[in-house]
Amino acid sequence: MQTHMPFDAVIFDLDGTLTRPVLDFRAIRRELDLPEGDLAELIARLAPAERRRAWAVIEAHEARALENRELQEGCLDLLRACRRHGLKVGLVTRNSRRSADDFCRAYAVRFDGVVTREFPRLKPHPAPVRHLIEQWRLDPGRVLMVGDYRHDIESGRAAGTQTCFFQNPGLPSYGRRADFVVSSMRELGRLLLDPV
Repeated sequence: MQTHMPFDAVIFDLDGTLTRPVLDFRAIRRELDLPEGDLAELIARLAPAERRRAWAVIEAHEARALENRELQEGCLDLLRACRRHGLKVGLVTRNSRRSADDFCRAYAVRFDGVVTREFPRLKPHPAPVRHLIEQWRLDPGRVLMVGDYRHDIESGRAAGTQTCFFQNPGLPSYGRRADFVVSSMRELGRLLLDPV
């Protein structure tokens, strides 16, 4: 009986997916005096000077998070295994390019495509995910989008990918609309790499 890999590519979120959750969004919101809601959308409505200040505050929080960053257990092993099995590996994050580059440098990781908040549209819009799929010329249905927040699931679904919610201990679940839910890199590895 012939077997094949279930996916041709995987696209990861960064914070809370490849790394353990570190950014304190409540503290960011308090510092910026912004209500509940999507931070990027709220910041986009600010006057230009306030918008620049808001992104500077977020970048300061991201810089501190870089110093305290911890990988999810098994993260690097899974990234290497994906490469060995010939999967394309992408990164779509609302973090800055600087944060993504720092991650790649710190852990000697190479992605086949990286989309950061400098891209014209951010998750949950499908454009960042579609951008990588179009670059790779792959069938979206053979791509898995993995993330720990509803934006990741919404972005992947709208782009036509399969989706996987990564559940961190003690944090809210957004897995109801995902195709799969995992709580470890080991589980995710089985989903990605076990032949079907």
